[in-house]
Order: sequence, then C-alpha cells, then structure tokens
Amino acid sequence: MPVVGKSGTVKDPVVIFDEGAPNPYANFITELAEDNGVVRVGLATLTKSGDGQLIAMTVVRLHIKRDVAFALCRELTKIERGLAGLRNGKKK
Repeated sequence: MPVVGKSGTVKDPVVIFDEGAPNPYANFITELAEDNGVVRVGLATLTKSGDGQLIAMTVVRLHIKRDVAFALCRELTKIERGLAGLRNGKKK
C-alpha cells in the first residue's frame, strides 16, 4: 500500500505517492555531468574485494532537470552549514 503525502504550495500542491522505492546506500560518485539541461548523477557503493581491490558497484543513476539539481545542491548546502555549526559548538 503506498504512502501518500503532500508538498508544494497552496496554489500548486503536489501529491506524493511512495510505493516503497529502494533505499540504496552510496558512498562514491561515478558520474556527474550536464547535457542539454539534464544533470546526470551516478552513485555507487565502494567496497573491497578479497584481494584488496577497490570496487564501485553502481546502485543508482539519476537524470535530473538542471533547476531541480540546483535546488538539491542548495538544500545539501543548508545541511552542510548546519552540521558545520554543530561541529563549531553553535546550535540551530
């Protein structure tokens, strides 16, 4: 059964359906490029093989409209600044 939520604004609401999309873990960027207004992001899980060779297994490839990608960057910057403030002893 999907989880339903809302986002957006009163004028332009967005209904969100989540039918259990996977939550892959990523700790390595395999691709970051822009082409015709679409930002391509490849993410992987970095592990070591039995003989010590680093291996990056791609877990997701995202193709994101440029304006959405920049909005994501702004939100990630807010998180980073918040964490930096916590490390420096500042509270939000």
